[in-house]
Amino acid sequence: MGQDEVVSVIDVLAKAGSSVHETCSKAVLHQVPESETSLFRVNPGEKLAPHLHTRTWDLFFVVSGSGEIRYRGKDGTNTVSMPARAFCAMPPGCEHEVYNLSATEPFSFLLIHAPWQGYDHVRTQAPPGD
Repeated sequence: MGQDEVVSVIDVLAKAGSSVHETCSKAVLHQVPESETSLFRVNPGEKLAPHLHTRTWDLFFVVSGSGEIRYRGKDGTNTVSMPARAFCAMPPGCEHEVYNLSATEPFSFLLIHAPWQGYDHVRTQAPPGD
């Protein structure tokens, strides 16, 4: 994907993804050094394991399903409810994990990593709520 090309996706939920993190799929929609935009689908009853990014923001926008983000940051531990159409901006250095609250339906969200250049995925040991 070039820096100067227009990218359009009519139905992000129809975009096929590849398996990542053993519990979800990821379909990259757009990627430039400034950001990567992907559709993530967390499988029913699953979660993305606790992790953080040292210099990248996670910007979540829920497309379908229902989930929550548990996080631990400089202000302590908390949970953000993520129903359809919700948005959450998770800053760099904030440990977080993403849960699908449904046992039957996928939890689908657009995830923008910004910046993409220098992105890292640092797994952490204990869930933010423990």
